[in-house]
Amino acid sequence: MRATVRALSTLSPGLVLAPERYLAAEAGAAGGTELGSFVVERGERAPVEALDGAIVLDTTHAKDGLVDVGAALRTAGSRPKSAKKLARAGDLLVSRLRPYLRQIALVTPELVAVLGGRAIACSPEFYVLRAAAPGASLAWLVPLLLADDAQAALAGAQEGGHHPRVPRDSLLGLRVATLTPRARTALDAEVLEASRAVYAAASQWARALDVTAPAPPAQGARRTRDRSRR
Repeated sequence: MRATVRALSTLSPGLVLAPERYLAAEAGAAGGTELGSFVVERGERAPVEALDGAIVLDTTHAKDGLVDVGAALRTAGSRPKSAKKLARAGDLLVSRLRPYLRQIALVTPELVAVLGGRAIACSPEFYVLRAAAPGASLAWLVPLLLADDAQAALAGAQEGGHHPRVPRDSLLGLRVATLTPRARTALDAEVLEASRAVYAAASQWARALDVTAPAPPAQGARRTRDRSRR
């Protein structure tokens, strides 16, 4: 059995007494640093009428730090039915719903480019995180949040019955491994280089499938042209 002792002044707003709220964060990387030391949550939202042509990401589009480009591109032609959160290059998306599915994605300039430079709108089920330090990269956090200890902590932090979610306080209180600045820089570069390769391949694959090309001419139209050449 695990237990934790908290002063009333340290309880989450509303005096939350659910032990999951506090035990989960403590179950992260031993001796690590709280995620909230590195990130801030962005809550920028866009109304439905401002989202024409936008890419709309739901939680199924994010997996293991990446976005499913093909599935995301297929959302561009439909207007969402409700307001969405906006994401920009440099943001880190973390699903608060079913975190055990590893639904985390980094929004990189290469991803924005392969999505045609369209605005990126996200389901409200995402936490949209931005680096607390201006201009800093969050790429190095991706493997740390996907590590077994962090994933176990997020799974244990779920609250609720029918659709359990990870509360904001539990996510920002999650402890991740503390890295030296040199190790952080090296890991950041490795993650960004790997993601560039993935999105370059995704762009090439999308062109091969020609997902945005108009429908081919009808068979009758081709026959008409063939006859005219005779």
